[in-house]
Amino acid sequence: MRGRAPAGRSTVALAAGLLVSALCLIHATGAEASETLTGLVLSSNRVLLEGAVVALEGIGSVTSDAAGRFAFRDVSPGNYRLTVSKQGFPDDKRLILVQAGRLNRVWVVMAGPAPRASAPTAVGVPIIQQGGGIYVWGQVNERVKTLFLVDTGATLCVLTKATADRLGLASSPVSTIVKIRTASGTIEAPLITVDLIQVGGAEARSVDAVIHDVPGFPPVVGGILGLSFLNQFKVEINPEEGVVLLTR
Repeated sequence: MRGRAPAGRSTVALAAGLLVSALCLIHATGAEASETLTGLVLSSNRVLLEGAVVALEGIGSVTSDAAGRFAFRDVSPGNYRLTVSKQGFPDDKRLILVQAGRLNRVWVVMAGPAPRASAPTAVGVPIIQQGGGIYVWGQVNERVKTLFLVDTGATLCVLTKATADRLGLASSPVSTIVKIRTASGTIEAPLITVDLIQVGGAEARSVDAVIHDVPGFPPVVGGILGLSFLNQFKVEINPEEGVVLLTR
């Protein structure tokens, strides 16, 4: 006949089993809740900074790549202290919140401009995604700031009549009328040359554009950034990181 195990041993075994179960539960819960934190490091003049040391308290540190990007993976939700260091800039220290089930992303703009390099320089411009379109803030002739739809399929840039009026371009003598194809058919529109279009730290001069009201555009959208602007740069659109990179 098999004897019964002492009560104390059963209690110890049960406690050990519960402890192992609890540890497994904690490990599984932590694995499920781990998040990814991504970000960009830029100077005040919007030059993407390579080689910045980004430290996340309690997690570790990484270095930003040539496009100013960094990422921490398997981060548990919670509050953290983020410190960014780059030679020639004061350290940037901030508290951030990593949330479960969210797109955790941070932009770090270091105090002070970056020196202009002779090598190609990438400028990061924040994008706004809405209704399947990608928009960026831009400035025309250093006078009018407006939202532009980014359209790599448009040959020319477009200014709405309201934007052209604010710039005094709608009443300027027009020597050329061009035909352009739109979603609603072919139209005729005046062709103008815009002295300067600035998007973030990127700028292009003597940009061809047409004046045309695009159906469905809300008043806050003042035009379209077409290839007459975009072709002056290498363009990389990264919706996941919420940025368009313009390299010249």
